[in-house]
Amino acid sequence: MRSGNERHPPLPARLTSAEREFFTELRRLVDAWRLSAGDLGKPAVGETDWKAWLDGRAIPPQRALRELAAKLTGSGADADRLADLWARAVLPASYYPAEPGRSAIRPRMLPVETGDFLGRADELKVLEDLARRAAEAGEAAAVVIEGRAGSGKTTLANHVAHQVSDLFPDGQLWVSLGGSGDAGEPLTDGQALRSVLEAFGVTPRNLPLYADERSDLYRRLLAGRRALIVLDNARDADQVRRLFPDSPGCLVLITTRALRSGLPVAGAQVLHLGPFTDSESRDLLERRLGARRLRSEPQAAAELGRLCGRLPLALIVATARAVADTGLPLAALADELRSRALGADDATDPAATARMVFTASYAHLSECAARMFRLLGAYPGPDIGVPAAASLAAVTVAEARAALDELSVACFVAEHQPGRFAVHDLLHGYAADLARASEGTAGLDAATRRLLDHYLRGMHAAVALLYSARTPVPLVPPVTGVQAESFDSRAQALAWCRAERPAAQSLVVHAARHGDFGAYCWQLPWAMAPLLTRGGFSHDYLAIQRVALTAARGLGDPLAQGVANYEYAHAFALLGEVGDSGAHLKEALRWFTEAGDQAWAARALNGMSQLLMQDGEYARALERETQALELRRAAGDPDQIAHSEQTIGSVYAGLGRHDEAVRHCQRSLDLSRETRNRVLTADTLATLGSVHLSRSDYGKAVACYMEVLAICREIGDSPGTALALTGLGDAQDASGDVTAARATWRQALAILSDLPNADVQPVKARLAGPA
Repeated sequence: MRSGNERHPPLPARLTSAEREFFTELRRLVDAWRLSAGDLGKPAVGETDWKAWLDGRAIPPQRALRELAAKLTGSGADADRLADLWARAVLPASYYPAEPGRSAIRPRMLPVETGDFLGRADELKVLEDLARRAAEAGEAAAVVIEGRAGSGKTTLANHVAHQVSDLFPDGQLWVSLGGSGDAGEPLTDGQALRSVLEAFGVTPRNLPLYADERSDLYRRLLAGRRALIVLDNARDADQVRRLFPDSPGCLVLITTRALRSGLPVAGAQVLHLGPFTDSESRDLLERRLGARRLRSEPQAAAELGRLCGRLPLALIVATARAVADTGLPLAALADELRSRALGADDATDPAATARMVFTASYAHLSECAARMFRLLGAYPGPDIGVPAAASLAAVTVAEARAALDELSVACFVAEHQPGRFAVHDLLHGYAADLARASEGTAGLDAATRRLLDHYLRGMHAAVALLYSARTPVPLVPPVTGVQAESFDSRAQALAWCRAERPAAQSLVVHAARHGDFGAYCWQLPWAMAPLLTRGGFSHDYLAIQRVALTAARGLGDPLAQGVANYEYAHAFALLGEVGDSGAHLKEALRWFTEAGDQAWAARALNGMSQLLMQDGEYARALERETQALELRRAAGDPDQIAHSEQTIGSVYAGLGRHDEAVRHCQRSLDLSRETRNRVLTADTLATLGSVHLSRSDYGKAVACYMEVLAICREIGDSPGTALALTGLGDAQDASGDVTAARATWRQALAILSDLPNADVQPVKARLAGPA
């Protein structure tokens, strides 16, 4: 039998020490049992996957390790050791502390409380008692807070979570599951697990693919810890079952209108949240309207509570006009609600009661505000800005602002941040019904198209300002009625991108599922790509590019399919899936060749070169990038030529040929400075910094990294800022300035700790070294 060194290629240099130890043990076991990739690939996992795992290009999922353990009959200890090494490779290093007392990441995800909490004294006492028993006696507790829409379940859960948060110092997690379906598609359990794992610092490359494996990892993270988990707006037990920790000392709060199946875990307590009591209703009205006003019309106040079913949300909406108009008699308001209640289909149904109240208030809206409210019901994003709302309704920005202000006064929307408006899910469902009845399919499709166009052109303009020199695509023709976004500075463009990113992502997914919106479903993901990659949103990038790829295939456009495959490959590469990246890059090159687009073909070749460098195949990488450079020189685009020169410089740096690396990087730097391409200038300087560091020219290395740092901060590139600080610290350390180096590394660690997908281990290892 051949030795491991003969059988397997060298492991990639980019691996952490924990990953290297795992792969070494995996290879040892496979070799000891004389298993080939073909043997391992039977019956459920592919041979190609096992080749990638054995080569160290990706970490296998737990199900693959379970299948391997089944083949290693009688070697339970070996299988257990491999499972432990897998966990050490995947979990953040802080969960395997080197010394006693070393702390782990402690997520703080609770929403901010708004206003003073009111009522629910009995329910609060029950929940607080359960929380103390769970935390102090080491009992695991799960509570399902069940109640009608608008009864205040989320408000109660958030309030009690803040009240007892000190009892759960190891983390407070909040996941909005969207189970009612009133405001978009509910979250899957896999998506929910991803958000909490990222909050715990699990890096993209180490995020398990399957929901059951994510759940295993989640439970490992919470083992022996006291944490509070709030699962808001659950649809059914299956949606939340994998989110329950095994360990005692944790409290899980679930809010739901009604679970469609049984309890998610044995022993879970159910707390039914009914309407407010008469006294609680009166307290709410007194807080909103004032004690004097209630004393002057006590019967009308009591009638308002009854007509609103004592539902908090209905009471707030019903009294909004009285809050705005202090001269409006409460009796007049009660009379109006009473007249509508007499015609309601079921006056005893809380949902019907809430809708009756909404209808009464909706009738007093201006036509512009009413139409804005209806169209917001067809909008899938978490919130919306004023210009986007203007495009949605095809009105001016001033008209949109006036409509949203009117809706805010009526409590139909909430301005939860300056200039950004959100709709409660129950009101969102009501608005969606109105929109379908009033606007029709054609009207809703037109509104969605305007919003897609708004985000496409806004993202394209902002990203062009932030990350110039992108290979262009011909955008779809503009749509009438769209309000253009404009940006006076990079800082303004970056702030807009950060605010609108979640809404734009939701809109792409919604558009792909609910209509025929053609090129928007691949062009908007393309426009957003640098924002997602530079911002560290690797999983979001992959998810949205998956939508783009499907849309491009449906169009049959070679350029669209080439771009979608290219971006999809890039997303896989960021997540460490090199094999998949290579396959999609080859597909992209084929489509670009068919489209006759040499600029994009060069980009695909550049992507291939980057992948080959990751695997240490520098000679092949140089060949691909030389081909890309030839195409770019023929096109005469100085920015793209500079990009290839920078990549070739990186290849030569990897080969240890530093003089050639400096020469090519200097060519790139000269061109990027001439075209004012700040991103490429930063990338080139980062490469030069590492080369100067390798040549022990520490002064030049420091100068390079300082300029990279300034650029990355300017364009809001948090990962780039952290990398620049890491390199700067390395240069300072190598020059003997250990104090400055450690201060710089601490800055890098602080930034990485705030990025959900960041790998903090390399910087922690530097700081763990001798001072």
